[in-house]
Amino acid sequence: MNFFDYKAVKIWFTDEAIFVELADHSQASLPLKQFPSLQKASLQQKMNFEIIGGGYAIHWQELDEDLSVAGFFENKPAITTSLKKNPV
Repeated sequence: MNFFDYKAVKIWFTDEAIFVELADHSQASLPLKQFPSLQKASLQQKMNFEIIGGGYAIHWQELDEDLSVAGFFENKPAITTSLKKNPV
């Protein structure tokens, strides 16, 4: 599969992991310990996400966290660059 084949339709959590389901019903997960801001967040904060880019990424505005959906399926870190700019 290439990057454009990974379109998330569902996201959910357990105490230890984040799960993604694609339109074709395939599923993958990553341990929350890979994402400290998500691991520390309340369930309400975790559930306050948007699937963006047509399903290619997951965005948490409050947590300043963005994950690539492809990263769940390619055994690579799924963290993407923060959208916030650092002050100069």
